[in-house]
Amino acid sequence: MDRQLSIPGLPHALARDGWWLDEGAAPPAQGDGGSGPAGVRFPRRLAAVLTLVALADFLFWGRAPGLSVVIFAAAILAWGLQGAGAWRRPAGLFLVAALPAVDHLQPLSLAFLLVGLGGALTWAHHPAAPIAALSSATGAFLGRLPVAWLAQLDPRRLFALPAALAEAPVPLVRKVLRDWALPLGGALVLVALLMQANPVLAQLVQIDLDLWQLAQRLVFWGGIAVLVGPFLAPVPPCDRVTRGLVIPSIAPGWLNPGSVLRGLAVFNLLIAVQSLTDVSILLGGADLPEGMTLAEYAHRGAYPLLAAAVLAGAFALAARPFLGEHRLIRPLLLLWLMQNMVLCGAAALRLDLYIETFGLTYLRLHALIWMALVAAGMGLALWQVLRARSNRWLLVRGGVLGLATLYLCAMVNFAQVIAAQNVTRAEPDLRYLCGLGPMAAGPIVESGLGRVIGRSVQLGPCWITRPEVEDWRGWGFRSWRASRYVQGVMVERPDEDPDRGRRSPPT
Repeated sequence: MDRQLSIPGLPHALARDGWWLDEGAAPPAQGDGGSGPAGVRFPRRLAAVLTLVALADFLFWGRAPGLSVVIFAAAILAWGLQGAGAWRRPAGLFLVAALPAVDHLQPLSLAFLLVGLGGALTWAHHPAAPIAALSSATGAFLGRLPVAWLAQLDPRRLFALPAALAEAPVPLVRKVLRDWALPLGGALVLVALLMQANPVLAQLVQIDLDLWQLAQRLVFWGGIAVLVGPFLAPVPPCDRVTRGLVIPSIAPGWLNPGSVLRGLAVFNLLIAVQSLTDVSILLGGADLPEGMTLAEYAHRGAYPLLAAAVLAGAFALAARPFLGEHRLIRPLLLLWLMQNMVLCGAAALRLDLYIETFGLTYLRLHALIWMALVAAGMGLALWQVLRARSNRWLLVRGGVLGLATLYLCAMVNFAQVIAAQNVTRAEPDLRYLCGLGPMAAGPIVESGLGRVIGRSVQLGPCWITRPEVEDWRGWGFRSWRASRYVQGVMVERPDEDPDRGRRSPPT
């Protein structure tokens, strides 16, 4: 028969807040407080927290994060999959979500890893739930994490357990002393004798205590315990099935069939004038206004045209409910969507001309991706109108398209792409190239602009650290590829600097 350790006087708040630490336990009812002594167990989840804290200390303390973050998240998932009805599909979901973090640890890949971990835990415990319900439960689980993290820092909860243990019954204390006095006391005496006889053992157990480092480590352990605690709590119920995305109907007085019809006619005319102007200048070679260069023209219009396309998409979404109100609204809306796809192409062409003149940057590259995404969204809206789909159909597929784009972008080394483009310019911006960091070192060294000196790359007046993987815990596929890239260039064109390896960049 199982015996439960109970401690009289345990605060009711602790009994309720700490219920998730017990295997299979449910939160105590509100009326339990006066019925008898509250129970305190030393549960498996507490052992899991301690194990994960020890694993985090091994993986993270004094090490650069990398593959270690994925391993730690996998350990949390492994604990969460215990007792789950199905684990293969949730594990596959986690693997897909973890791939960007395996490639390169950054905020975007870390977000995918966190969402994938929450989704896998929810799916494992509710394998038969519909996708909409799983998404809702995963969102609720992740949304409660900040509150759960802060709740564990409640001073009443932090100091309640030591106070309760201090009031433990005397028989319990006697039992612990009776069971552990001989093993612990004898072990201490035996270790002291062995240290006197064995100087090697004495050297191994020599304590060199740094109180400040110990304090930092204790804070680190506490932070890890706070972070992993909510992930070990029971997965929230998934009994409420989300029927679908509900789009509120917003129809102000100024948005009516007449205003939509007239707006489409006027807007199409304005966009047509803009498109004809761009085609005549960018493709037809028409003259620009006096004193304006082609680069200035490209820079001046790229981002405003993109903003106009985004607003056009919002207007198309708002005009969708009025398609059946007038026979001209549908063709005008189709023309509006097609013209805005052309507008995205014109904005991209302008930005490409500007990049050709002034070089590629993160902002310009991200703007090109955003333009392609907006154009694809316009294509979805066009198909929505042609096939008479709902706005919910469009928003769901637009969200999936955006999520897929972010996922692919998380696995692209943009620094290397930008460097490879800019090193081919006649006068590259060396300061900007240096700011791209170690992931851009390969194209810089290959172009001859940078020289490998020791563990750094000298690029004009500045230095870049060579991409290296010093420890398996900080390993990332992108860092490994970048390191191999630089090493391959060094083999093909060895550095002729005789002092290579002995010089170091200035501090």
